[in-house]
Parts: sequence; C-alpha cells; structure tokens
Amino acid sequence: MAMITDGQRHKNGFEDNGIEFRPWSDLPIDILDIIARQLDIVDHVSFRAACKNWREIQVLPLVKSPWIMGHCWAMDENVYSLCSFSLLTAKWSHVTRNKFEREGFRDLYGAAICASKHGWLLLQKSNLSFFYNPSTNSIIKLPDLNISFNRTTFSSVPSSPDCFCFAIQSSKDSIKIYIHVCQPSDHKWKTFESNGIGKAVEDVVYSNGAFYCVFSGGVLGAFDLAGCEWSFLNILSIPEASFWFRAHMIESHGQLWLVCPSNCFEVFKFNWLSQIWVKTRTLGCQALFLGCTSFLVSAEGETSSFADKIYYHSNSFSYYYSMETKLSYRCETTPTRWGTERIWIQPPELV
Repeated sequence: MAMITDGQRHKNGFEDNGIEFRPWSDLPIDILDIIARQLDIVDHVSFRAACKNWREIQVLPLVKSPWIMGHCWAMDENVYSLCSFSLLTAKWSHVTRNKFEREGFRDLYGAAICASKHGWLLLQKSNLSFFYNPSTNSIIKLPDLNISFNRTTFSSVPSSPDCFCFAIQSSKDSIKIYIHVCQPSDHKWKTFESNGIGKAVEDVVYSNGAFYCVFSGGVLGAFDLAGCEWSFLNILSIPEASFWFRAHMIESHGQLWLVCPSNCFEVFKFNWLSQIWVKTRTLGCQALFLGCTSFLVSAEGETSSFADKIYYHSNSFSYYYSMETKLSYRCETTPTRWGTERIWIQPPELV
C-alpha cells in the first residue's frame, strides 16, 4: 500500500494528473505517533519492527527505571493474563489482556510471580513453574518440581542457552538446605543438599556465574554453577539490622546490596575483601526498587528525582523512602485493584 503525493507519476492511470504514490513508511512522525498510541505493548513492538523509520516512534516511554506492573488472572473457557503498566516519571499507563486458548494452558491460572528480569517473569503454582513474557505473550515451561520455593530467580534471558533457573528451600526449623537448578531445555531439575543453619532464606540473586542467597541475620551463601558447589561466605549476623520483614538483596555490576525494611530502611553493602556487610547511610545518585526481584538504577539526568530513594510496594500502592528525610511517601501512580500482584519489571527491548 502507498499514499498518494505530488511529483512522481504512477503507471496505473495517474500519468497525467500529477499524482504520485509514496510508501506508508514515509508517514509523518506525528501521524505515526497517533497510530502507535492506539496499540498495546505487543502490537507496538511489531509496529516498530515493521519498518526502519517507524523504529523512531517512542510512544512507549523508554526510561532507565523499572516499570510498575500489576498482574492478575481471569478465566472462562480460556485463560487470560491481565497486565497493567505504569511509570513513576510520567502519567502514563497501559493495560494488556493476553489470551491463552489451548487447553494445556488452563493450569497456568493462579500462578504467582516469583522473579522478574529482562522483561520476563518466573511464576510458580504448586509443582508447576514457567517463564512468561507479557510483552510477547510467550510461555516457556520448566520441569515440574515437587516443592514450594522459598526463593527463586534466574540468570539471564530464558530464551538464551546460558539461562539457569535456581530455587532454594530453607527455614529456621529445617536441618537441610535444598537447592534446585535447571535450564529451560532440561527434562528435570538437579537437586543438591547441604546442612542447614536454622535460618530462613530471605532473598537470592545471580552474579558472575553464582547464585547468592542471604539468610535471616545477613548470613550469605553462594552456589557456584561451574562446580555445583555450595559454600557460606559470611556467617556473622548483622547486629544493628532488623529482620522482622523480608530483607531484599540487590546485585548491580558485581556488587551486593542488602535492604532490611523496618520503620527506617537499613541499607548494607557487602565488602568482598573483609566478607562483611557494611552499613551505608546514603545511596548518592542511585535508587533502589524492592520487589520479588529488586533493582538498583542510576539516578542522574532524567531520573535524578529518584536519587537517594528506595521504592517499594505495599498493598495496592507504591511508595518511596527518602534516605535523607527518613520518611516514606506515596507515589502518584494508579493503584491496582485488590488481588492484583504489583511488581517492578524491566521495559521490553524495542528493536
């Protein structure tokens, strides 16, 4: 298809009237912008991929901070994934409704989000676990695993051959630590056992070939993928830290951060040389986003308003804690409805 313009004559009956045809790819940017704003995220990705010129359309805000995502399930004869996306930097929100028509997808209904990374979600329901990309409506099922994960995460994009999924089970009453590892192409999980320490696992992250697990009190353990070996890096508790609520660990460029929520948020950074957690009183030009998977982002330029703040979800709203004022404030974002999971998710890569 093409649009008619002056200057270049068309061969099918327009030779004498001075009318020419121009390809749709030459539509003015403002018109393309109007069209793209009517599309959902999945169609928007396809829209921008259709033509080199259309890749310049930036209807979906491309900011360096995670998006807020609300998620819930619905079901009739089909299963539906209902996702809402919003930003902290602009009054923008979008809702998608992905449908799974085949009978084999009915068991997805009710699965809970365990981790979020690279625009993908890792979900679990009973012994079922699977990856889900809400931008492309893609599902990658993992082998069944007959445990309830305490904490789980994954190393890289699930569609890549170097992706590993990691699950750990430990509690204060357990005498054993159970570790489970698999890749999306595997037929079953590999299971490893280690002596327990009588502490619950708080969070887990991946960094440079190892999965790091933090336990109550700040005890830090690591599972090396290459050697399939488990070890403790630090068994000393943090005396000034409160573990009344779930602690969050964040990995960023090889560094490990630990946040203990309480009346005041306590932040620690792991010192690799001395193998201890060191308390920090400021984040500087950085911000932390706490959730099932937590993120650290640079807070400069267009995101400078995030600097020295910790963002988190509570019930249907999102909040931030200021390291400067030692107070929490509610974000001006659209609340999610009751029963909807609220997480941080990295924006899809629009290519």
